[in-house]
Amino acid sequence: MKKLLLIVIISFAMLRLNAQHDNLYSQYMFNGLLLNPAYAGSNDVLSATIVNRNQWVGFDGAPKTSTFSLHTPLKNKKLNVGILFINDQYGITTQNVINGVFAYRLFFKKSSLSFGLQAGVNFTRNSWNSIQTTTPGDIVFTNQYSQQNLPQTGFGIYYKAQKFYAGISSPDLLSIGLANTVYRSALLTAGYLINVSDDIKIKPSVLVKYIKDSPVEVDINANIYFKAFGIGYSYRTNDAMVFLVTCNITKQFIVGFSYDYTISNLKTFVRGSDEIMLRYDFGYKINPQSPRYF
Repeated sequence: MKKLLLIVIISFAMLRLNAQHDNLYSQYMFNGLLLNPAYAGSNDVLSATIVNRNQWVGFDGAPKTSTFSLHTPLKNKKLNVGILFINDQYGITTQNVINGVFAYRLFFKKSSLSFGLQAGVNFTRNSWNSIQTTTPGDIVFTNQYSQQNLPQTGFGIYYKAQKFYAGISSPDLLSIGLANTVYRSALLTAGYLINVSDDIKIKPSVLVKYIKDSPVEVDINANIYFKAFGIGYSYRTNDAMVFLVTCNITKQFIVGFSYDYTISNLKTFVRGSDEIMLRYDFGYKINPQSPRYF
């Protein structure tokens, strides 16, 4: 088991050095800025969201991700800005990402179309002295740490109507390394709101993720809302079944929790994953385009 853990930790480190670690979120449908910069300002209010995720609970060195996002429309509502902070720890690696976001919205009678850009820096640190080997003083790990500061940029398009949204994006379009520029990922999202009654709503959604040199991943989700409460279920291909619950403490404050039940080969070694989400919308608008659901 120790040898297996060492192999996994080293693999994580090499993944970061060559292709970067891709963050995973189960409650992406409540904070589209994590996936698409064009989402900025789409709630028509100043919106702040905190997400904390523990991936593969019970597995040493598994990813732990904390994010904070803030986005808002400006006085000219066609112009929208935001900021995104991500702290990610996995294996011997810690990365801190800071992105500034800008989105331009075109308004139609009952919908809008946004184009978004984000740019920032990924500060990555590898603590090599954290690795325990069977050879004391192994010269391969004599350096205590190494650090890389990599610029990032992303692009997205986001369409939103009263009962439907769709977007396509690449949050990390370019990763500029020491020797080359690498194409990263492409994400496709969509969701629809079904009004069963005044008190019951159903929102199916989907996330399709393509990452270079990896299989396409599909996340199919459905959330049911009963006034202030919501429950949901997701299936993520070849990875997990996800159970979600949300509660609107007020019209402006929403709390969410999700639990991933692992169905991949890792299920023998882990106890799933959990994620907590807090979102607050400042200056609540009287007739927003379903901010609680989108």
